[in-house]
Order: sequence, then structure tokens, then C-alpha cells
Amino acid sequence: MNETTPPQRIFMASDLSARCDRALARAAQLAQAWHGELTVVHVVHAAEVAARDRLSSGALSWLRPDSWSQTLERALRADLAAERIAATSRVVIGTTTDAVLQGAADNNADLVVLGIAKDARMDRIQLGSTVDTLVRRARVPVLNVRNRVRGAYRHVVVATDFSEPAMQALRLAAHWFTGARLTLFHAYIPPGSSLTSGTGPSHSWHAAVAQQCASHVTEAELPKPIEAALDRVLEFGAPETLLPDFVTSAHVDLVVLGSQGRSGLARALLGSTAENLLHTLDCDTLVVRGA
Repeated sequence: MNETTPPQRIFMASDLSARCDRALARAAQLAQAWHGELTVVHVVHAAEVAARDRLSSGALSWLRPDSWSQTLERALRADLAAERIAATSRVVIGTTTDAVLQGAADNNADLVVLGIAKDARMDRIQLGSTVDTLVRRARVPVLNVRNRVRGAYRHVVVATDFSEPAMQALRLAAHWFTGARLTLFHAYIPPGSSLTSGTGPSHSWHAAVAQQCASHVTEAELPKPIEAALDRVLEFGAPETLLPDFVTSAHVDLVVLGSQGRSGLARALLGSTAENLLHTLDCDTLVVRGA
């Protein structure tokens, strides 16, 4: 993955539901802005195709519809045509996770775009494991779309723990979203501090965090105008508590997270807890896997 070059091949997975309309619109907006190619794929399980085909097999020959996969292909093409979206589309029979990962690999995709229901708790149970698995296994960045598209991203936040994956996420955000306001966000709890007792960090600890942040930004080697305009938010507290509040207060469109293996901020928050950043932030999220 080239962090300094916006994606030229965008791969979007759709389930043809309303929740994916926003993801499709965002994928199309990014493809147009970056002059890239968009591929839209709908994955359907073989059992569903077989069941639908069985239901229609008893109809009179002149009333018998096409196969279910052909019906889905027509629906997908109709959605693209209705939105005037230029994209390659197809239906793939298989399991969602494997089909998306294989499809992205076959298309040499630079970015995978997914849609998730905004505040649907039941969908969290059904979709959570699929989305989390895709984020962890994908070799390219994964954009999870929640919000309606109102133009290009205006305020992008990179949540950092000053790790190498987080630095890669910062570089990527700086080069992919050049027209947006860019903020680097770091929440920290020093050893010996307590959120419950009110025992906060000393002034010297905050100064040390500020220095660490400065070194992190310098090492990232961002373009000078972007580095000069970069906002830096360093706050005492838990990121999973502070970041959602900051997203709402600062009108953030997109949060970028870095993840690699068992390290990185995103990996720590993509566990089995019922609420985590990927599923609770009230904005789109882009997870960047480290090299």
C-alpha cells in the first residue's frame, strides 16, 4: 500500500439493503475525487440461492423468473444506474468474509468499503463478527461508512497511540484527504493515575506526552503545510470514552485508526466488548493495517 497515493481501485461490498446506500454513495464520491475505479460486489450464500430457486421452480414456464443470482445482478445494476454511478458490478456466491477478501485481492484493491447499520443493536450481533473479521484480515485499509454523504470529508481525526501503525495511519490521512481539517487525537492514562479517584497526571507527564507527540509528527514526515495546520488534542482519559464525545463536539466526519496484528489502538478496541470504537463512533471509520 502506498500511503502517499490515494486509492485507484476501490472495492465495495453491498448487501443491497438501505444501510449500504450510504456506503455506495461514499465509495462513488471517493472514486470520482481520486479518479479511481470502483467495483461493487454483492455476496450471497449458496443456500439462499438454492432456496429461492426451489421456490420458483414450480411456476409455469412463461412465469418462471430467472435464477436468484441473476435477479440480484439486475437489482445491483439498477441501483448503480439510478444513482448514475460508474462501476463494475457482480454477484458472488459464497461466504461474506472470504468472498470480500478474495474479491478485493483479485481486483488488487487499494481500499475496501463496507456499510453498517448506524444504531441497530441486533445488526451489531449479526454484522459485528463479519466486519471485525474483515478489518483484522484485510491487507488494505477498510472504510466503514455510517453517515450520509454531504460532499468530501471535512474533518478527519487520526486516533493515535504513537505506534508505527498509528504513524502509517497519520501519513495516509494526510495524503488521502488533503482538503480536510486534520486532527491528531491521543488519550492517555499514565501509570498511577486513576479515572475513578480523580488522580490525574502531573504537569511533567503531560509535557512528556506533548514531546512524544511532537516526535511522532516529525518522524511521520508530513508535507510542511499539512504539518503546520495539524491540530493536536492530548487529553487525560480513556480513548473509548473521550473520542466519541470529541467526534460529536468537533463535527468529525471520519476517524482513522491504525492496526497491526495484536498491537495498535484499533486492535485493542476490536475485541469482544459490546461497545467499541468501530461500532459506536458516530462517524465513518477507516482502519489502516500496518505493514
